[in-house]
Order: sequence, then structure tokens, then C-alpha cells
Amino acid sequence: MISILYIVLILILLKKNSFFNIKGVNKLEIITALFIQLMTGIGLYFVYTKYYTERYTADIFKYYDDSLVLYDAFFSNPVDFFKIILALDFDKEYFLINYFTDMNHWDTSYKNSLMNESRLIIKINAVLNIIGFKSYIFNMVTFVFIGFLGKFLIIKSIILKFNLNYPKVFFWSLTLIPTIALWSSGILKEPLIILSFGLIFHIISSDKITSWLNVLLLILSIGIIFKVKFYVFICFFPALISFVISNSFKLKPIRVISFTSLILFIFLALLSNIEGSYNPLNILANKQNDFIRLAEIFDAGSSFKMLPIQPDLLSLIKYIPHGIINGFIRPFPTDIHKLIHVFPLIENLIIYVIMGVLIYKLISLKVKLRIEIQNIIFNSIFFVTILFITTGISTPVIGALVRYKVPGLIFIIITLNLLYDTLKKKSSH
Repeated sequence: MISILYIVLILILLKKNSFFNIKGVNKLEIITALFIQLMTGIGLYFVYTKYYTERYTADIFKYYDDSLVLYDAFFSNPVDFFKIILALDFDKEYFLINYFTDMNHWDTSYKNSLMNESRLIIKINAVLNIIGFKSYIFNMVTFVFIGFLGKFLIIKSIILKFNLNYPKVFFWSLTLIPTIALWSSGILKEPLIILSFGLIFHIISSDKITSWLNVLLLILSIGIIFKVKFYVFICFFPALISFVISNSFKLKPIRVISFTSLILFIFLALLSNIEGSYNPLNILANKQNDFIRLAEIFDAGSSFKMLPIQPDLLSLIKYIPHGIINGFIRPFPTDIHKLIHVFPLIENLIIYVIMGVLIYKLISLKVKLRIEIQNIIFNSIFFVTILFITTGISTPVIGALVRYKVPGLIFIIITLNLLYDTLKKKSSH
């Protein structure tokens, strides 16, 4: 009952609040998009209850199930609950024995604290459990709305910033693309990442970027990406810095990206000499080794052969071509063993065909992109390239590979829409 009331409240908020207005997109379309997102969430729930019935390994349940331990602590020992939620100093052995041993995902297999990505999402679910009376559907609806709000902020910001002539195309392409819709519709990390991207776009497109509220939101957004998906932060932060520098000093983005790439390579080379878990190449190698081992243990049907990477710079450089193939092209037709993997295969084909046609027409018509459009497109490609190579090197399972590419896929859709809108404006003159 509370979940139904919650959905009704969200729909009323969308309909009545002027913030949820987008130029060229009416309220009915926005509400329809949210409804589709909710139905996708229900579909995802159905898939994980009917086909992937091992609840322990089900991504959409594991954070919620762990959060129930904290929910119980709120009533039995509220002091302990708030110490865990607020990350206050506490007796680690006491909390390990009484709480953390009952959780399956509080800690990852990595000793590096930077890679303990699950804790924030478990804490959020614990708080939601108290508000929603431990209702899974209530938590799911919250995460669906978080993902939807993130996409909404991205769409609204881009439309306003670049005065798109075809806002509906952008709205529906980002809303309906199956991979993004699917993985932003459950109790997962992706909705939080998408919301963070949305806030960053909203701040960048604002006239008051340096206001204390925007600065606070920017720090919060980057902090969420850092805590929830550290590897996305590592890939996204250089592109964000490059974008800000190019935008602030009106520099050609290609030059700034080249310089940023050089600095990034030098930084990576220096860090690779550090012993221990803070070596980024150690982190990458450990992540890949864990994936290979888990794929073997659980006999993952969508796994593919991947040679283990060594934690050194030369091994990384040698493996980059494999990362490009895996990240940008997979799944191959021969990788398809489940119906759910057909969608990313079709998506890849459609995206690359559309991109090829747009680039060909832009070159044929000798269309020159405005510097601000160049800036966001080239830095989007910069981020996507780093992300896809990283995931292509570290992830030997098709399902996980597709999901980890979702943040990059959002920026590909942004790029395609900016190219399409520029081309159409040129053609209409």
C-alpha cells in the first residue's frame, strides 16, 4: 500500500512541479517515460525471481538483503545503527562479529578500502527500509526514480545548454535504449551514478556554477561516483578536468585531451611503482583475476576467454587492443547464449551505423562544430574510451561487461544527439 501511495506522490510531483518541465517535451511524455522505467524495474525483478533464482548472487537483491541487518539494528541497538550509517569510530571486532559477518557484500574481495563499493548503497537501503517499512518495492521505486531523475537532469541540461531543435529525439533515445533502461531500474549502483552525472550536467549548464549550493552538489556528485564505482571515477575525472579547462580557457579540446592523456600516463607510470593495494595496476589485475575466478566457480554461461593481465605497465599496454575489442565491439554473435544479450548486440550495431552515417554526412557537408559542442563531444569520447578499455580488459563476462559500460553508453547517446542536431540545423539553412 505504501509503495502505491509513494508512486502516486511521485507522479503528482512530476505533474505539478515546474522544475519537471523540458522544452519540447510535454508532461504526459515525461510521466509515460517514468511509467516505462517502473515497468522495466518490475521486468528486472521478474527476471531475477524466475530465471536467476540464486538470491545470493542476484544483483538486485544483494544490497537490500544486507541492509536488513542494519534495519534490525535500528530497533535493537540504534546507537550501533547510527555509528555504522555515519561511519563513526567503533570497535571493528565488535561490529564484525555482531553485524558484518551476517552480510555477504559489506566488504569486497579487495583489501583496498577504495574498492569497498557496496557500503553506501547498503546504508541507503537501510534508511529506506525504515521509511518504507522494509518494503522491497518501496526501495526499488526509489532507485527507479533516482535513475529517472538523473536522466531527466542530463536531458534538460543538454537541451538548454545547446538549444536542441529536436529535444524529443534526445529524450526518447536516452529513455528507451534497453541497456540503460534495464540497469537503471533496480536497487543497483547505476541509478546513483546516473543521478551524479545528471547533477554534474545541471551544475555545468547553470549560470551560477560557483554558487555555494552548486559547489556543494558538485562535490557530492563526484564523491558518490568515487564511493559507488571507483573505476568510473578514475575514467571520468580526467575527462571532467579536461572539459573544465577547455571550457574555462576556450582552448581546443583535442589539445587539452592530449595533454591530459600524457599527464594521466605519467601519473599511472609513477603509481605503478608503488607496492601494495593502492597501485592502480594491482587493482585492475585483482579485479580481472576475481572475475575470471568467479566465472569459473559459477560456470558463467556468458564468459569468454581472457588472458590474465600482469600488474605492470608493459602488460597493460599489450592488452589495450584486447580491451578495445571487448569494450567497444562485444558481444559478438558467437557470445550470445541468452536472450538478454541480444539487445546490446543490436544496440551496438545501430549505434555504430548511426554514428558512421552522421560523421559521413557532417564531413560531406563540411559542417564545422561549435567549440562548446566539440568540447563536450571530444571529452565524452575521451571518457568512453578510457571506460570501455578498462572494462574490456578487466571483465570476462558479457552480462557484467554490458552493465559496466552503461555510464559510457549515456555519453555516446549524448554525442549522437549533438551530432544529429548540428547536422539538422545545417541542413535547414
